[in-house]
Amino acid sequence: MLMEINLFGLPDIIPTLLILVKYSALITSVANICLLAGMLYVYMERYLKVKSKFTTTLVLFASLFLIQNILFSIYFLFSIPETLFNAILPFIFLGLEFTALTLLLMVTRE
Repeated sequence: MLMEINLFGLPDIIPTLLILVKYSALITSVANICLLAGMLYVYMERYLKVKSKFTTTLVLFASLFLIQNILFSIYFLFSIPETLFNAILPFIFLGLEFTALTLLLMVTRE
């Protein structure tokens, strides 16, 4: 059995997957930063044209989420989770945030 695992290269894949899971929160946080930068660009463009309370609120909303994700990224960069359980919970939170931001950006671009 052990011989079969070595033939397929699974011992090399499993540590790589564990590392990927540990860095998944950082990767998702960076993806959120990219989405928020796009949203902030669109909102700033609209704010310069309209200058209403609603567009001001959208700019503040995107800015605060951007600051939050930058702080998350810095935190995860210097404090990589040691266990898989500690790595998966932030990933779920940031993954749901990524999904929500993607939907919001899609609606914003229309």
